[in-house]
Amino acid sequence: MKRITLWALAACLGLLAVAWAALWLWPGAAPQAGYGRGDRLLLAADGRVMALFADPRVRCGPWLAADDIPPVLAAAAVAAEDKRFHAHPGVDPLALLRATAQNIGAGRVVSGGSTITMQLARLLEPANRTLGAKLREACTALWLERRMTKAAILEQYLNRAPFGGPLVGAGAACRVLLGKDPQRLTPAEAALLMALPQDPARLLRKANRDRLKDRRDLILRRMAQDGSIDADALERNLAAPLKIAARPGLADAPHLARRIKGLLPQNAGHEIKTYIDLDLQRQAAELAAEHCRLGANLGLRQAAVVVLRNSDRAVLAWVGSADFDGPWAGQVDGVLAKRQPGSTLKPFVYGLALEKGYTLAGMIADEPLGLQTAGGVFRPVDYDGKSRGDVTLRQALGSSLNLPALRLMRGLGVELVLERLRGLGLDLPRRADHYGLGLALGNGEVTLLELAQAYAALADGGRWAPARLWQGQEQAKPRQTADPAACRLIADVMSDDEARGLGFGRHSLLELPFPAAVKTGTSQHFKDNWCIGFTRQYTVAVWVGNFSAQPMAGVSGLSGAGPLWRQVMMLVHGSRSGDLPPWPAGVERLRVCCDSGAAAGPGCPNTRLEYFLAGKGPEARCPLHGQAGAVAARPRLELLAPADGAVYALDPGLPAQLQILACRARAEGKVIQASWLLNGKPLEDFTDHLNGRLVLEPGNHEIVLRVRGDWGDSEVRAGFSVLAM
Repeated sequence: MKRITLWALAACLGLLAVAWAALWLWPGAAPQAGYGRGDRLLLAADGRVMALFADPRVRCGPWLAADDIPPVLAAAAVAAEDKRFHAHPGVDPLALLRATAQNIGAGRVVSGGSTITMQLARLLEPANRTLGAKLREACTALWLERRMTKAAILEQYLNRAPFGGPLVGAGAACRVLLGKDPQRLTPAEAALLMALPQDPARLLRKANRDRLKDRRDLILRRMAQDGSIDADALERNLAAPLKIAARPGLADAPHLARRIKGLLPQNAGHEIKTYIDLDLQRQAAELAAEHCRLGANLGLRQAAVVVLRNSDRAVLAWVGSADFDGPWAGQVDGVLAKRQPGSTLKPFVYGLALEKGYTLAGMIADEPLGLQTAGGVFRPVDYDGKSRGDVTLRQALGSSLNLPALRLMRGLGVELVLERLRGLGLDLPRRADHYGLGLALGNGEVTLLELAQAYAALADGGRWAPARLWQGQEQAKPRQTADPAACRLIADVMSDDEARGLGFGRHSLLELPFPAAVKTGTSQHFKDNWCIGFTRQYTVAVWVGNFSAQPMAGVSGLSGAGPLWRQVMMLVHGSRSGDLPPWPAGVERLRVCCDSGAAAGPGCPNTRLEYFLAGKGPEARCPLHGQAGAVAARPRLELLAPADGAVYALDPGLPAQLQILACRARAEGKVIQASWLLNGKPLEDFTDHLNGRLVLEPGNHEIVLRVRGDWGDSEVRAGFSVLAM
C-alpha cells in the first residue's frame, strides 16, 4: 500500500513538472486587487471600526496593498503557512512528501502540504478537497507564480484568507477582532491572526482559547527561528495575553450604524468615516446603562443621548438605548423616536417673543388660567401647583413656569410659533388648531435629534443646520431661522441659576462648574423626561423613559434626564471648561427695577442689569418707586456665591480640576478695581472683577471680595465649607 502511494506521488510530481512547462501557453490574467462590491466599514473619527455593513455574500476588507502589509504580518503568514514560500515555484515537493508521510502514518488526512500559492488558488476557485482538486490547485499555483511576484501573491492571500465567520482578509480581521490598524500590530497579534485561517470557526470559540494560544505561540517560535523577531521579543510576545473582541460587528453605536446604512448612497465608498468620538460614545453608553439600572425601581428603563459639535453639527455620540441587545425594546432608537417634548419647546417661544417686542425684564402673570377646549375648560397649573403673581419673562423661562408660557403663546399666536418651530427642523405636521396653546407645553411629538439640532441653532445664533452623520455626507444648506441677539439672550436665561430659583431652587444639578444653557422637559404623566443644553462648543440632548410609554414614578426632567445630562456634559468637555456663545451685535444692557421691569429710578430698592435687543429697552422710569420716601437701596456690593455658611461636597466622580465653584458678586455702579482673597491669599483665576472660578478643596474657608467703585470702597466676605466624599 505504501509503495502504491509513493508511486502515485511520483506520478503526480511528474505530471506537475510537465504542467509547469506548459503553463507558459495557458491564457488568462492574474487576479486583481480589491474585492469588487464587498462590505463597507463604518469607522469612528479616529479610524477605529464601529460596524460592518455586510455584503450578502461575504464580509471583507479593507484591502491591504502590498506596500501596506506590515512586515510582521507577512513574516507571521510565512511562518504559519509556508516557511519555504520565497524558495519554491508555487508547489513545495518537500512539503508534499512530508504531508504524504504524515497522512499514511495517521491513516487519514492530517496535512495537505499546500503552499500559500496553492491556498490562494483554492480561494480563487473553491472546490471539494479531492485528489483532482488538489492537482488543479497545484497547476494553478504554478501558473500564478509565473505571472505574479511573491509580494503580489502574498497580498492576494492575506486579503482573501478566511478569519472566522463572515470575516475575509487580514484587514477586516485586524480591525474587527483586534480593534486596531494593521500598521500597529505586535508580533503576538500578527501571529494570532495568522493562526486563524487554518481552522477559524473552531479556533475562535471561547472553549478553544488554549488551543488558539498554542497555535499562536508555535508561529511566534517559527518567526524567531527564521529571524523575524529576536529572543527578547519572543519572550515578551509569548507572555502577551490573548485578546479578541467579544462581539465583532455592531458593537459600537449600533443605532447610528443602522441609520447611516439606510441613508448611504449607492456610490458610497468602502470605508465610511463618521465623526464619532469612540471613547466618548462608549462612556456615554455606559453612563446611560448605569443610569437606567439605578432608576429601575422608579420605572425608568431606557435612555438616549446625542452629542453635537456646534461648529459643524457633527454627531460625536449617538446612544439610542441603554442596551441594544437587552430587554425593554433596546433596538428601538430613542434618538429618532417621536415623543412629547414637555417644556423643551419653551425657549423657542420666548425667543420669538423677544423678536416681537417682549423683553426679559417685562412682567407676565403666573396666575390661574382657564382655556376653553372641546371637552370643556382646561385649567393648567405650574409643575408644583403654585402661582406666583407677576414674574419677569426671565424668571418665567428660567423656572419653566407653565402659566406665563401659555399667556405668551396666546399673545404670539399658535400659527406664528408653529412656523418658527418648523423652521428649526421640528417635524410637527398637524395644523395649528390641532396643537393649540398646548404646543408651548409640548403636546406635539418630536425626536431627540430634532431637538438637539434646534438647540444647536440657538447656540449658533439662530443658524439651523442638520446633523452630520458621516464625513462627506451631502448636506442641506444652513438657514438663518432666528435673530442672533434674541438667541443669545435666551441662552443667558437658560444659564442663569438665579432665574431657575423659583422652579428648581438655587444651585441645582443643572448648574455646572462652567457656564452652560440648559432646559428640562417632562411630558404628561411622567412618560418622558428630557434635558437638553449647550455651551459654545457642544450640544448635549438626553431623553429617559420607556419605549412602551409606561409612566415613571414621579420622575421629572430634573431628576430623570438631568443627572445623565450633567454627566455627559462634563464628560464631553473633559478637562476643558465650557463657555457660552459670544455676544453678538444688537444687544444692550440696562438697569431695571426688579419689581416693575421698568427702567430703574433712584428710589428703586431692588435693581438688576438686564439684557435687551438694541433699541427695545424700557424708556419710562419705574412707576412703583418715587424718590420721596423710597425704601433704602440695598448695599452697593453683594456676594452671590458662595453664600455665607454654604456647604459644598466634592463629587467623587469628577477629576480634581473640575471641582470648581463659580464665584459671583453684584455691584451697583462702575467697578474700578477688585481683589478676591481665599483664606487671606489672593486668587489668580479672576479675570472679571465680579466673577471667577475657584477650585474646591476640603476644609473650612473664608472668601473676601474688596471692590473700589465710583461710590468708594466696599468689602464683602463669606465663610463656607467643603466636604470630601
